[in-house]
Amino acid sequence: SAVPVSAPSESTMAAPIWLLVLSVILHATALPISPQSTGDDTLPKSIGIVGVGTIGSALARGFLSSPAGHLPYMPKFVLSPRDAAKAQQLKKEFPDSVTVAAHDQGVLDGADCVVLAMPGSAAVAVIESLKFRADHHVISLIAALNFTQLEHLLGPQVDCTVAVPVPAIAKRQGATIGYPSRPYAEAVFSALGTYIAAPNEDQFKTMKVAGTLMGDFYMRQLTVQQWMASKNVDVQKASALIGAIFASIAADSSDAGPTTFAEKVAEQTPGGLNEMVWKQQAAAGVYAAVNKSLDAVYHRDR
Repeated sequence: SAVPVSAPSESTMAAPIWLLVLSVILHATALPISPQSTGDDTLPKSIGIVGVGTIGSALARGFLSSPAGHLPYMPKFVLSPRDAAKAQQLKKEFPDSVTVAAHDQGVLDGADCVVLAMPGSAAVAVIESLKFRADHHVISLIAALNFTQLEHLLGPQVDCTVAVPVPAIAKRQGATIGYPSRPYAEAVFSALGTYIAAPNEDQFKTMKVAGTLMGDFYMRQLTVQQWMASKNVDVQKASALIGAIFASIAADSSDAGPTTFAEKVAEQTPGGLNEMVWKQQAAAGVYAAVNKSLDAVYHRDR
């Protein structure tokens, strides 16, 4: 049953938003996540990646560096010559599992599951130049293309989905949001952390906004680091401390339920330093500004 929630004031909703930042971003970029089980019948036997940039190479590396027993079998990877340095590095490290195709079409010709990870500025032209098979499974990681646009480009005969992973999938950590749910996408991203499928495209757009707080999160860490350095704290020690403290805070809310964030706010000691900080931030309008940024990202993506 639904939990009744009273209308929040600026101060009472402020810290839950900041705790959401901690939980989502650190959960996605720093904290180990136990990978979900991957069924033999859904994990692709071969995966082709068009665009081996930061995310494309992270996806390949997360698989290729998996410890023994983590996967039912290791898929073969066919990489496009785009971002040649990253593709060749993966080929050098994992020669038995990686092939670098001569061109983008060669990726499609040699793979059952195709991952599109090229920049949004080039996406439409590249996709239109490729010939997809009716038996291809296509996963788009291109933020500039929503599912409706992708489906239109590929045609109704091609089974496709979109996903928003984070670079931490290279270490098999993090949460990937996807839409619509597809068994092959769940198999791929469950092997790299956690896969969460949105029930519809509008909720997918809403959910993926949380990931855009990554830069803000790191900026807060940088701000604390610089403040400590200004007080003559050794930068190396400050960095290690900040990373560990933020990780431990996020770990306490990484398995959050509907009331977790509000409960974490409430348990801050009344009149204590932790409460003082978030109340000062709320009074300064910091959390209201976070809401404005979330709204801005949401509307820009529509």
